[in-house]
Amino acid sequence: MVDFTYLNMKILVVSGTPGTGKTTVSNNIANYLRVKVISLNELTISENLIIDYDSKRETSIINSNKLIPFLIKLIEKYRKDNFEFLIIESHFSDIVPERYIDWVIILRCDPDELSIRLKKRGYKIEKIRENVQSEILGNCVNFFMNKQLDTPILEIDTTKINIESITKTILDVILKEKDLEKYIAGKVDWLEKLFQENRLQEFFD
Repeated sequence: MVDFTYLNMKILVVSGTPGTGKTTVSNNIANYLRVKVISLNELTISENLIIDYDSKRETSIINSNKLIPFLIKLIEKYRKDNFEFLIIESHFSDIVPERYIDWVIILRCDPDELSIRLKKRGYKIEKIRENVQSEILGNCVNFFMNKQLDTPILEIDTTKINIESITKTILDVILKEKDLEKYIAGKVDWLEKLFQENRLQEFFD
């Protein structure tokens, strides 16, 4: 008899601006479930899928034409390895084709806290500014909103909660579908917050 149990593996896509906790949280989930974590940032380096480097923006330019087919092959491989979940994390994880997405969770962070986190990483001022602006505008959320998804797009504010709490929240969502409405994308709005505080000029010239 053919064993079809591997087909039940779910794919969780974790996105968010750099510094919001994607990699740490994704790896921490592996302490609780039988999961495989794919970091697209690491994958592009290990598989030589970077075609150029933008020195001004301090960012690599990815060969998505090669990355996507390679990623699909990995997904099909891990389906056969009896994992409960496959987690794909990156700030550009919206490249994952719609048919391979069961859950989308986008991690968010208050702009002031995010600036602090990125400074600790050693990011230069312009790179910090670009990433914080991206977070304020909700770019990672918007990228997924533009996809044709049958699954809800969820977002979690990581500003004041630790990794274990974030992990527990994600586990409650993907295993018990607990508090889905609470985390539906659209409730985190840094643009409105900064507008009300009359602070937008601090982040945008």
